[in-house]
Amino acid sequence: MSMSEFIPNMRSLTKGLSARRPRLGPLPGQDAAGSAVPPLRPRVEIPVREPSPEVEAIDRHRARGCFLARQEAWDDLGQEICDADAARLLSPGLTPVAALLAEGARADVVGAAKAAVMRGEPRAAMAVLGALEVNLDDMPGCPAIAYVVAMAHVDVAHAWRGASRVRDLAPQRRDAFDRHMRAAMDLVDQFDPFENDSPLWASVRCAVLEVDARPSQRVSDDYEDLIELSPQVPDYMTRLGRDLLPGRFGTWELLDSQARRLISLTRDVWGTGAYAWVYIGALEADPRAVRRLDTELFVEGLHEILERHPDQHMANRLASFAGLTLGRTPMEGESLQRLVDCFGWIVQDHLREMHPMLWAKAPVPGPPDHAELEEADLSRRGRARAISTLAEYYAPALDAGRRLVFTPGGLQMLKGD
Repeated sequence: MSMSEFIPNMRSLTKGLSARRPRLGPLPGQDAAGSAVPPLRPRVEIPVREPSPEVEAIDRHRARGCFLARQEAWDDLGQEICDADAARLLSPGLTPVAALLAEGARADVVGAAKAAVMRGEPRAAMAVLGALEVNLDDMPGCPAIAYVVAMAHVDVAHAWRGASRVRDLAPQRRDAFDRHMRAAMDLVDQFDPFENDSPLWASVRCAVLEVDARPSQRVSDDYEDLIELSPQVPDYMTRLGRDLLPGRFGTWELLDSQARRLISLTRDVWGTGAYAWVYIGALEADPRAVRRLDTELFVEGLHEILERHPDQHMANRLASFAGLTLGRTPMEGESLQRLVDCFGWIVQDHLREMHPMLWAKAPVPGPPDHAELEEADLSRRGRARAISTLAEYYAPALDAGRRLVFTPGGLQMLKGD
């Protein structure tokens, strides 16, 4: 029997995942010695890479930034951030190293400020950031240190906003949000991204659009500047997709036109992949974006992304998106099958191991989940999501007694033991 006979119609994914789960045998620490029947082999066998190379790199660079900040080695920190920004250094998952160093550098101060936010103390939250701002007096011309301060204000502003829309905030929280965002905006005016050859500063311009007087008139140009400076970073394009939604600073028409425009700007890096990245960002925030999607161009973009980055981080990133975000998005019309089948070819042609954190954090249509889980809980969620999504898609093969086995050479369907 051929593999194609076991590939189901993906319409089932739009109805949610079933309770079908693989039997994994005894849990760690569980005594199975007295069992008369040996535990069944799991029906979905896939190597788990944890931590993944991307998670390891993120932790390493953040830890470096935090260490230098705690040592008060601001000169060294500023130089390392500037060097990474100028060289466009990226992690294995294409995250800017300069941004990770800066995240680590401000982590302690932002954590203390967020504690003040939890207590409802806006003055205390603002005062905490003074520990960072004092470095601006010592290094007024350093764009890296100014970036650390600016993004600390943005982080704390987001803490005041929480999951609410800005216009719905209580007066105290809205005032605190505005104060921090405007403090960041004041720094934006001091550092031109192109004069400093700095994607970091272009990203700050995009981060403070919410307090701009005319964000809808700036959003396309500001993001285009950012992507022109660093076209290799997918996150910049997915952020653009979110910010071009009608609920943010754009329109459906602008979303589609900018997604197409970015193809020409980034063709040498992504081919048509930029179109897919912009719509991935939009779809992760609002499933209605699927109605504007050019299905053929989107699928072509996914293929080109994986042709240029055939690594397991990218395979997991797009498989989790296709299976969880796209697979649960309500769709109608002729393009339905073309879109939902993306999960199948991504898994069969590219997926060789599981990276649980990507599956755990993949957005799913429906009410947002704002729970902050511990790393171990995220890992369990990611594993469960990946296994159940694979089991649902390949249900006919599993029901026929087959096992799914992922190997370095690809997916195999074997007769069950």
